[in-house]
Amino acid sequence: MKVLLVAKTLTKGGAASGASNLLHALCAAGAEVVVMDAYAKQLGQPIDLLRKMERVCEHLVCDAETHFLRLGPSVFNLVHLYEKYHPDVIQLCDISGNVIKFSDISKVPCPVVHRMSDFWPYHGARHYSDVPPQKLDLAEHLLKSTIFSGHHLPDMRVAPSEWLANALKDDGICMIRNAVAWQANIKPRQRPRQPLRLGFIADPITLPRKGFLNLSRLLAEVSHRWGKIAIDLFGRITPSEIPDIPGVEVKVHGAFSRAQRSSVYAGFDILLCPSRLDNSPNVLTEALAYGVPVIAQSNTGMNSYVTPYFGALIDFYGEHSTAVTDLVLAIEYLTSNFAQASLAALDYVTQELCPEVIGEQYLDLYAKLVSASRQTSYLLKGD
Repeated sequence: MKVLLVAKTLTKGGAASGASNLLHALCAAGAEVVVMDAYAKQLGQPIDLLRKMERVCEHLVCDAETHFLRLGPSVFNLVHLYEKYHPDVIQLCDISGNVIKFSDISKVPCPVVHRMSDFWPYHGARHYSDVPPQKLDLAEHLLKSTIFSGHHLPDMRVAPSEWLANALKDDGICMIRNAVAWQANIKPRQRPRQPLRLGFIADPITLPRKGFLNLSRLLAEVSHRWGKIAIDLFGRITPSEIPDIPGVEVKVHGAFSRAQRSSVYAGFDILLCPSRLDNSPNVLTEALAYGVPVIAQSNTGMNSYVTPYFGALIDFYGEHSTAVTDLVLAIEYLTSNFAQASLAALDYVTQELCPEVIGEQYLDLYAKLVSASRQTSYLLKGD
């Protein structure tokens, strides 16, 4: 199976990690993969300046998590790429930033699959809009007129979580979890530290949808009931934004690279993921791959990844005393069963999320789409 994988980037950001993990999964499953990296393609070219101008406008009108403007040609022409490489399937990853022209999807003779990192562009210009916009503002008007009209859908959209798939409520969507890289030499943790060290990862740390400000309020009460705890923060944060949480040692480490992941996850006992709007955060699956138990926000994409064997799902945003109690109970359970939870996390990754397993699921999907496409082509020729 020859796959043309198209992504905005394979090196920068969470969506890039998802694309990179998918690439490794497809290769592990035996696919021949041709990679198209838009950032690498446009670097140093006039189109790079055009893309930067678009981003400046988008930041001024909305924010960094919005894409709605196209001022010139897309980075890649899918028709030209098909004619050059003749893939069996075109696999799209994060294609915001005008990586492709959506109308090209209807012009290529092979199936096109889109692995979605979030709701963009199917719920509008904002990447994390769990419902379609009720009225069209400037960003939505520009998205529809310059980038995505709502037509020219891929043959299949892959949601990495049931939460995302259910929110879109459309045909042509299936769910395949994200793959995560793992190492066979990782051993399960035996016991938590004293004091207990919690981890929180976001960049920036105070990104509203990641929920750190709400979390910091909960931790003050948790320390009162539990005793002294520590929290390690990874990501950008200004000194004035660092909270003083009574009974909690707060340590800021800054952002980290992929090469530093092993030391990062080795540095704390439990990962906290209180984000209300997250499809399948890489930090959660990476934590599991290093044997770190997790406590995550319920009724999100993380429901598709967290089980009671190695984690807990709670509502960080519920009534304050209830949220505190649930968090304390989750910590008590995971620390009391720490070695078993760590081993269960590693087993889950090797059995459910390893590249070979996820890659085979994608190849099964491709085979069905290619077979259906060829059958349709045969019938049309017969007419």
